[in-house]
Amino acid sequence: MSRFIAIDLGGTNLRGAIVDEDLNIHKVFRERSTKYSNDELYKQIKSMVTRLLDSPENDGTIKYIGVSACGFCEDGILKLAPNLYIKDFDIAGRLTKDFPSLTAGVVNDANCSGLIESLKGAAKDCQDSFFITISTGVGTGLIVNRQLVDVPLEMGHIYVTYQNRFYELEQLCSGTGIVLLCNLNGLTVKDAAEFFSLVKTKNPKALDVYEDWLKLLSSVLANSQLSFNPEKIVVSGGLVKSADIFINDLQKVTEAFCAPFPVRPVHLVLAEFDQDTGLMGASGVALSLMSKKR
Repeated sequence: MSRFIAIDLGGTNLRGAIVDEDLNIHKVFRERSTKYSNDELYKQIKSMVTRLLDSPENDGTIKYIGVSACGFCEDGILKLAPNLYIKDFDIAGRLTKDFPSLTAGVVNDANCSGLIESLKGAAKDCQDSFFITISTGVGTGLIVNRQLVDVPLEMGHIYVTYQNRFYELEQLCSGTGIVLLCNLNGLTVKDAAEFFSLVKTKNPKALDVYEDWLKLLSSVLANSQLSFNPEKIVVSGGLVKSADIFINDLQKVTEAFCAPFPVRPVHLVLAEFDQDTGLMGASGVALSLMSKKR
């Protein structure tokens, strides 16, 4: 069974691992991500790849490097990573130059997660699926015919209107956005967990905000269903911890938006790879590269 290198480049942490085709992790390194400098960050990534290749867990089958990167990616280039304060970072090109025996691929982290959920996770029985992660921000990924549509679907940055103003979706519907949404309605909460706790106990003011949150997020999911017609919409991210409170309601409201149109039934499912999602997403990139070579 072949092994490969998975790199999870996040805004806070950089992780690198040797993973096999069954998604078993054999060796992993973790460090704080270097910021502000493409060159310094690349030195860190190159050092991590070198240490992984030199480790006893390298069984000689490693030919691919999959990178899950936080930001806008195109053709192996990290075009913009706001949380790393860098842009135009040619990760794949540099890795291929320094490790000519390896093939590297770089994909946006949400796209990566959508890919691995399609290959090995909650949507493995689907040809077409849509992935959304709702955490500090909102990210999405689109899979058509079991292939990633690798475009910067940064859906968290699309605009929605609320109380006669424009907001980015994640400003109101993400884990941190819920705090602002509550604030706009005179409800003070410290985080999304507190908000959903109030919803669970049927706090009247929280229920009003909850109804608005459902409408905003469901309208976006419905537009995704109408635009891409996936068999499943896979839901991931920090808010999934409260999924027992909202997932059925989110399904019903999304269904209501889609009801007038001849599309597939809305089918929301929870992601399988919530733990180690970054490394698993990077593994999806490597597996996709492997399948194209075979």
